[in-house]
Amino acid sequence: MSELPEDYPMLHIYPSKGARQPVIIKGNAEGLCALVNALISAIAHPNSSGVAEVFNGDAEVYEVVVNLVTTHEKLSPVPDQNSQQ
Repeated sequence: MSELPEDYPMLHIYPSKGARQPVIIKGNAEGLCALVNALISAIAHPNSSGVAEVFNGDAEVYEVVVNLVTTHEKLSPVPDQNSQQ
């Protein structure tokens, strides 16, 4: 198998397949660091989103958007994919 390039943050987040099933996050060190930085940014700056720009296994770039929420109302609904709320 070919190794992941170290120059690019590679990350894939697999959703849960059902109740009580885990969410799985896989990535190289750069991709996981980008995710950690987005988490820290969301906590440090609660009025804005933390964003990680990463690549998936097909070398397609995408953003992981992290928001800090403080109410059940903001946590519960599935966000619009075109919205960063």
